[in-house]
Amino acid sequence: MQMVWLSSKTTVPRAMAEAVERERLYELLRNNQAKKITVVQAPAGYGKTTLLSQWFSYSTEPVAWISLNTSDNDPIRFWKYVIHTTSNITQSNMYNTLSSLLQSQDPSTLEFLIDSFLYEMSQFKHRICIVLEDYHLIENDVIHQMLVQLIENLPDNVHIYLTTRINLPLPIAKWRVKSCLWEIDTQQLCFTFEELKQFYENKNLFYKEDKLLSHVLNTTEGWAAGIQLTSISKIASSKNALIVDRTDHLQPSITDFLLQEILNTLPSSIQDFLLRTSLLQSLEPEICNILTNRTDSYTVLIELEKKGIFTVRLNSNQPLFRYHHLFAEALQIELRHRYSKEIVSSINLGAATLLHNKGDFIAAIEIALNESEYELAESWIIEHLVDIFQTGQTATFARWVKILRSNHYDANFEILVMYIITLISTFEIVEAGLLIYELDEKQRIGQWMDQEKNRGIADIFVTVKAYGLIGMGKDIEQATEIIQKQLEKGIVGSRWDHIPMQYNLFEHKILRTSIGSKGKFWSWEKSIPFAKLFRETEFKDKSMTAFSYGVSAETMYEKNYIDAAQSELEVAIKYGHSLQDPGLFIPMYVLKAQIYVLNKNFIAAHALLDNVMDLVSEKHWWNILRTMKARCYLLEGDMLRTEVELRKAESKQPFWLLAHVRFLLAKAKLEEALKTIIQVKTKALQEEQVSTIIEATMLEAICEMEMGHKDSAVKALHEALSHGSNYGYVRTFVDEEACLNLLKAYLKIRQKNKKISWNSVPLSYVELLIENSRVADNVLDTLTPREMEVFNLLVDGTTNREIAKKLFLTEGTVRVYLTTIYSKLGVTSRAKAILLK
Repeated sequence: MQMVWLSSKTTVPRAMAEAVERERLYELLRNNQAKKITVVQAPAGYGKTTLLSQWFSYSTEPVAWISLNTSDNDPIRFWKYVIHTTSNITQSNMYNTLSSLLQSQDPSTLEFLIDSFLYEMSQFKHRICIVLEDYHLIENDVIHQMLVQLIENLPDNVHIYLTTRINLPLPIAKWRVKSCLWEIDTQQLCFTFEELKQFYENKNLFYKEDKLLSHVLNTTEGWAAGIQLTSISKIASSKNALIVDRTDHLQPSITDFLLQEILNTLPSSIQDFLLRTSLLQSLEPEICNILTNRTDSYTVLIELEKKGIFTVRLNSNQPLFRYHHLFAEALQIELRHRYSKEIVSSINLGAATLLHNKGDFIAAIEIALNESEYELAESWIIEHLVDIFQTGQTATFARWVKILRSNHYDANFEILVMYIITLISTFEIVEAGLLIYELDEKQRIGQWMDQEKNRGIADIFVTVKAYGLIGMGKDIEQATEIIQKQLEKGIVGSRWDHIPMQYNLFEHKILRTSIGSKGKFWSWEKSIPFAKLFRETEFKDKSMTAFSYGVSAETMYEKNYIDAAQSELEVAIKYGHSLQDPGLFIPMYVLKAQIYVLNKNFIAAHALLDNVMDLVSEKHWWNILRTMKARCYLLEGDMLRTEVELRKAESKQPFWLLAHVRFLLAKAKLEEALKTIIQVKTKALQEEQVSTIIEATMLEAICEMEMGHKDSAVKALHEALSHGSNYGYVRTFVDEEACLNLLKAYLKIRQKNKKISWNSVPLSYVELLIENSRVADNVLDTLTPREMEVFNLLVDGTTNREIAKKLFLTEGTVRVYLTTIYSKLGVTSRAKAILLK
């Protein structure tokens, strides 16, 4: 199911015809367009939205306007709206291109999403403006971090506008210093005397003398809403005009003023209309009619707009309005004050039901939860649970579950099981483990899993529990036992059976994902029985089984079982294409290229990577493939092409960063390299990404040795080996040519130094790495005896004809041998082959 897009959230509010033209503020906006961001900050009612809607009414630039509310605290929902709206106003394919990244709450995925969004916007030739209205309603730290990442890397053609009532948890001070920020505050938004005068003239309000205007200005202190309130509430009719007759006794409380001076002056039927519709984020006449039992809602809204009763018409093809947020808040307060709790609940639930029937189930559930109608909220959550997961709004779902549980509501088992999946996917392993234990206890006491209505979700829970143990790096034997028992009982179908599960959205290595346990391996004795349960049973066509082949291929390669790794990765590639899942086949093609490189077959590696680029359109997959090409060029010694590919693929992903580190090491930019290594290592330690911890720490050791810091280098290598020996890592060390001498130095120190602190790394493990490094170091060992004969004659300068004569071959056969030799050695000419001798 596609996400329901609310046009009221993405429509630029229409500037009122009688609105004051604020040329002095337009000039400020005009003069600061070159900056990255404009923040308009002031309390409610100071005209933040009006200013920007007027400003953009004169502009031909595409404007992505997003009116935010509390429901947008879900990172996926927030960025879906931002990217979808930007895609629409630029008439581009941006949203579809990035849609695969808009599925996971994984912080690494979200970080990469911003990089890709930035790239897509940079490809647009014209200027783009993005307005985030009422950003003060966003309290999610992940969204704040992503917005900072976006703003600090904005291309020159993009400008972001934020409106807010309060100080924002963003690095405003830093942006001021960098001169990339322009701010419009309360003082600037306050009306001047001339603007107040223009306001009265536009409203056709006549006054006897300027002293009266000065009194209004002093009393309201230039507050736009206060001036509008005064004009509405303090007027009396005349034959041809409206005349202001008094301005005293202005209420100090905004809410009281709105209620006493505005609402209470209106007919009771209009008051009831306003109160009953105050909860709606957008006012559609048809919805208002149902909610208020009227037939003239459109006429009412038009009249409210004409009278300036804080009703805003949105620029839309359909009749669509909304109340000023300040006014809506006051109306909601009065609704609860004026009507009984039962009536208020009835009104709000009526609004929720209408919204739900209209398709806006997110807003409907929010209202039900606010009204403590947990059973209704739960029923809607269950009804739309699949839609929520398919649209990636799991952060919103998790917040709802927390509300239910914090109010001691015993939520449905399907909700709880899917909540466990959400927690595991966001690596909140401890909380997931506690909830698994809780459901186990409920099974022990009440046998909920044995009830017919729960059998489908109970079956999912068993699988989730097993994979939860694996994701937590716990006992794989227990996970195997759990799945075995499940198979013996028989698999039970559910509505989730045909929902595709994506285990990898952007990683270059499946081992970095939760299904790959962040690089933690098990012994073959333990892992093979678990794998067989999926490969030889009813699970064999599941996506988790497909990914198990990918995990196995990467594990076998790392343990130096190359032939077995090749066999596994070919199966994984077939699965990946059948599932149309680049999250599986891209890492496998990268691994395949890596095996080509191991055999010095660079031509085949580049050809493979180039061909795979035609299979995908998303930039993040191109970045991975280009990064792998950069590593190939670096190993070939082609620094220029390495740099070109790295520039094309630049990102903050560890794969790119560590490829860039190797490039910096080759150029002897050691301090810059070390700084990047520490950055990657620190993040990997925080995320417990074992494979990246080992790789980064090993590169740290190499860098320290290059800098002449032998003690620091050995210490770092010992740290890398400590992690690696726990899981049997081999290729991460032996694939790095510079690591061999370090390993030898480390071994000598260990043989002389018998300190207990070194014992975390077995000497046999170090010796194994050295032995494998020596084998890998001699590429000529890949040649057959006959090929070696041809190669030796080649090195001696013998011509093809002479080689053929000496070895009793035809010249055509010699050329075939040379082609094979060049391929194995990863060279393209006789001269390059000779250099390897």
